[in-house]
Amino acid sequence: MTSVTVVLLDDDALLLKALQRTIIRTFPNTIVLVANELDEFWQLLQDNPDVDLVISDYLMPHMNGLDVLELCVARYPYPVRALLTGDMTNTTIMRQPNLVHAYLSKPFSGADITNLLNNVAELKSLPFEKHVRRQLGAMMSFPVCPIFLQKLQIVLSSDDYNLHQITTIVSQEPVITAKLLQIANSAYLGFQRQTSSIDEAVSRIGSTMLLAIVTSLAMSQAVGNVLPTRVHERQLEIASNYAGCVKTFAEHAGFNRKNQELLFSVAILSFVGKVILLCGDQSLAQSYDEGINTDDLAHYQSVSAYVMKLWGYDSRICTLLMSCNDLNGIKEAKLNEINQLLYIVRKILFSACSVDKLQVLLTDKNVDINLTQALASFDWKTYLISY
Repeated sequence: MTSVTVVLLDDDALLLKALQRTIIRTFPNTIVLVANELDEFWQLLQDNPDVDLVISDYLMPHMNGLDVLELCVARYPYPVRALLTGDMTNTTIMRQPNLVHAYLSKPFSGADITNLLNNVAELKSLPFEKHVRRQLGAMMSFPVCPIFLQKLQIVLSSDDYNLHQITTIVSQEPVITAKLLQIANSAYLGFQRQTSSIDEAVSRIGSTMLLAIVTSLAMSQAVGNVLPTRVHERQLEIASNYAGCVKTFAEHAGFNRKNQELLFSVAILSFVGKVILLCGDQSLAQSYDEGINTDDLAHYQSVSAYVMKLWGYDSRICTLLMSCNDLNGIKEAKLNEINQLLYIVRKILFSACSVDKLQVLLTDKNVDINLTQALASFDWKTYLISY
């Protein structure tokens, strides 16, 4: 694991030591700096500009943890921000959502620490420039990963989950359940017959695509009070069309089902970043239906990769999200081929690039001949909706 530097703030010396021991025991190569007073905390951040993670207790004298993290956004936006709290009420969680990237509930467990440190280390290993990480850390418009989605991730990451466990979690969110059924019955997934039950929808969609769809829907639900309904509905429509096109083209090009599902997931999650940016810029939201090009998408996908890694997503997905405009930007050959397919679909859908022109480009870049041939024989008209 990539080594990380952590700063802990807590006025309770015993709890501070316990958290420090847990982190070091779990990740021995982690540098853990501790402070039980605010002045000491700020001095540590000033003296250590490469801190990767800040963990602050919530209940402290003179200033609570949310106030501390709010100042961190302005002064030191680079580190991931986590809040240690025994109060997981909506009042605490919903205040200025991007003050907190992750919550550690009291009593914390080794698994909680492991998940958080893994995400921070993998985020550090992604190819973000430092100034970009600071910009992303200062954003004030994306929410913490919803608890129900965290539960779904845990279940799907186990080796022995069953359909009932998944449907029980998803069904707790009626709006998301209804939207999931709508997508399952849409042309985007290409199923031959309609489905009327959430159990059947979950079974047919598969775990990889299910998690991506539910994540996209959860983000739309989270911003429901910020963006006009027509705006995030439109973004979901565009994302679903893009993902459906990617999956169908992947099948046409001979990709196996596992990679088709991975491609679909990357495509639909790429618009998470756009929704976040629309939330943070209301003037942009007002002109949301203006044309999209691949340069715009590269920026959206960078934001998506940052948030998805904080939400515990597979680093392969985050890597693919970040390689938007580079045909040969991934060293791993199999993953680079997946990226090349995404590049092709983006050029056709979002840049109005002609098939002939794109074929010439792919040939010049030594892209696999199978992809070039598939490009020419695919029916793109179905997916060329108005953007």
